[in-house]
Order: sequence, then C-alpha cells, then structure tokens
Amino acid sequence: MKLAAKLILVFLLGVLAIVSMFAWQTIQRQRLWDEQRRSAHAADLAETLTPAIEEAYKKGGTITVQQALEISTRQLSGPQVRWIDRQEVTGNAASQTTETTSRQTTSLTITDADGNRKSYSYVPMQIGDENAGTVEIAEPLADQDAFTRRSFLTSVLLLIGVAILSAAVIFFGGITLVGRPLSRLIAQVNQIGAGKVDLPPALTSNDELGRLALAISEMSHRIGRQRDTIRHTDRLGTIGTLAAGMAHELGTPLNVVAGRAGLIKSGKLNAEEVASSAATIQSEAERMTVIIRQLLDFARQKPSAHHLLELNDLVGQTCEVLRPLAAKSNVEMIVDLPDEIVSIDGDPAQVQQVLTNLITNAVAAMPNGGVVTVTLAQRADDLVQNQLAEIRVTDGGVGIDPQDVERIFEPFYTTKDVGQGTGLGLSIAYGIVREHGGNLRFDRAPERGSQFTVTFPVFAPE
Repeated sequence: MKLAAKLILVFLLGVLAIVSMFAWQTIQRQRLWDEQRRSAHAADLAETLTPAIEEAYKKGGTITVQQALEISTRQLSGPQVRWIDRQEVTGNAASQTTETTSRQTTSLTITDADGNRKSYSYVPMQIGDENAGTVEIAEPLADQDAFTRRSFLTSVLLLIGVAILSAAVIFFGGITLVGRPLSRLIAQVNQIGAGKVDLPPALTSNDELGRLALAISEMSHRIGRQRDTIRHTDRLGTIGTLAAGMAHELGTPLNVVAGRAGLIKSGKLNAEEVASSAATIQSEAERMTVIIRQLLDFARQKPSAHHLLELNDLVGQTCEVLRPLAAKSNVEMIVDLPDEIVSIDGDPAQVQQVLTNLITNAVAAMPNGGVVTVTLAQRADDLVQNQLAEIRVTDGGVGIDPQDVERIFEPFYTTKDVGQGTGLGLSIAYGIVREHGGNLRFDRAPERGSQFTVTFPVFAPE
C-alpha cells in the first residue's frame, strides 16, 4: 500500500503540473488574443472615424473633433472614444502628462481604486503631412476578467476531477496489480526466512513481478540444496568428534574380545569356560555392532520424510550414542524422560542432529568435567492453546557472555578457537527446529552455565 500511495502522489503531482501549465497557457493565450482583438478593433474604429475626424479637424480643431467623435460613437456600446491633440494633455488613463509621439497603435491597462480594470488603446491620426493627434479608445475589462475567473475555476474543477479519478484508478489498480502481488511475495520471502524452502512461485503473471516471483522460487530451491549440503557437512564434522569417543568406547570390548580369543586359543580352558568366553565375545561383538550401526545411521546424508516420531526413544538413543564422548571429557550425562510417550511430526535424523549439536556444545563448555542434564517433557502452550514437546539441555559450564547471546544463532559465529568449530552448529539446529514448526531458545542456567530449550508441536492426528 505504501508503494501505491507513492505512485498516486507522483501521478497527482504530474497531473497538477500538466493541468496547471495548460490552464496558465490557456489564460495567457486568451489575454494575448484579447489584446490583439482590442488593438485591431481600435484600429478599425479609428479608420472608420477618420473621415469625420479629418472634416472636423479642418473645420474647428480639437473641440470640433471631440464633438464629431461624440456624435459618431453615440450608437456604440462599450468603448469610449476621446480625441487627444498633439499637445501635452492630461489623459484620463493616467495621472501624469502624456505626449503622443508614436505613429503605431499602443495599448495599456489601468486598474482604478475600486479594482476595476480598463484597457486604453491609442491610435495616432495623420491628417495630410501633419500629426494632428491621437484617438483614445477606452474599453472596460469586466467581461474579460469574468472570463478569466471562469477559466480559472474550470481549470481548478478539471484538476480536482482528474485528480480524484486518477487517485481512484491508481488506488484500486495499485492494490490489484501491485499491492496484493507484493504482499504475496513478501509473505513468501518471510517463509523462506523462517526456514521453508523449495517453494513454488507465488505469482504466475508474465510481468516484472512474475519474473521476480520466479527468481525468488529458484532462490529458495538453491537455498534448500545448499542447506542440505551444509547440514551434511556439519553432520560429518560431528561424526569426526564422535569418532574419538567411539574409539574409546570400542576399545574396551575389543580388548575383551582379544583376551577371550587368546584364552580359547591357548587350549587351557575346559568346554564350559570356552563356551562362556565365546558367549562373552559374541556379546561384545554385538555391542560394537550396535555402536557402529548408530554411527552409520547418524551419518546418513538424505533425511527421511516427516512422520510420527516418538521423542522418548530418540532422546534416549542419542544420549547413549554421546555417552562415550561425555565420559572421555569426564562429563556425567543425566537423562530425564517422562513415563508418557511424547510424539511429534518430524524427521528423526534432523532432530537427532539438533540434540547432538546441543549436547556436544554442552560437553565442550565443561573442559574440567561436570554434569549435562537432558530432560524431555510435554507441556501446554498458553498462547496457542496446544501441547508442546520440550527438550532441555542444561550444563554447568562457563556460560555465554552477555554480548555474545544475540549472535549465538548466527552462521559462522563461534567463540571456540580456530580449528575447533565452524560456528554452524547452532545456526543449523535453529533452522531445523524452525522448519519443524518449533523454537530454540537460550537461557542462563539457574546456577551457572547454559540451558537450551527446544520446543516442537506435539503430533496431533487428523
């Protein structure tokens, strides 16, 4: 609507300028035409009166000429004719003495004390070789002034009419052709900013806005592909971090397997001891298989589609995968899961990535050891009157500086040393949570450290 208002304002200013210039030129042309008409009329009137003037001038001079003019113009309505001889006389048109020396018709306009305007035309008369005098023709301009006022009023009314019509056309046209399409484009851009990508064009028109909508749609698809690539890269980086913990976790069962296999190979065990060692080897091998399978599942590049997801099992499994990493850093992990099942509509691989990022950050925040608490609960949302699944990851680490809190979700922003982090973990986690319709919030822990709270809408079957 702001753009439509600007278009209306610019258009109205242009219309005002055009109509004003047209009206001014019309009035000026009318005035020039009136002046030319009065001059021509004065010349024609003087030419008509010339025979009478010449005869009267030869008989009796100025007085006789004036009388002849009065008799000749008695039937005229409007113009007043007066004779001015060649000597200096006081004219009715001015308060100063005027001497006629020009041989051409001249005109001037005088406004009296009452505001009435009158035009005076002076036509010099040549009788024989002698400059006898000048005929003064006075004509009131009341009609012309009335015409000018009518022209001005007509121009103003025309301007108002054109302005109203133009404003109405541009207003409704701006809403239909500009306002609504732009609102749809803005809404789509906001959706992309909120994490929704791979969107179709918001408009299908074959104009500039349609091409802009197509460009925005193509941009959303590119962002989606780049986001998936960045997420996979971040997951691979997380796997590298987990590998160190996995090596520690796999080391113990490998030592047990090697020891039991050595005992069996020595031949010093009886049949019952061999069977027990074989069972231990099988148990430890299965344990290693489960650990490796969990790591491979986490490393999948393409996430599965959203479906019913039970967070109790997912949170428990993710924490079990990360326990070796926590134990290596002398960090105890406490998991608090509710008795009731908490379900959401989501992608298990992506939700697991969010939890992994938060937990590994919590472990890294406690280089001297400590406790990481992961809790899952279901609570009511008072704002929208629905149920939310809430996951909290709390650590007792060094915390986050107040000046860094507003930037922790920015891409590539990190407080870790060079080579220890890319600054993409929290940014990717935030994007995944928003894509699932949830929210990721940071709070200071009650005593010290940090607390990240993830909320998702609880799955509601249709």
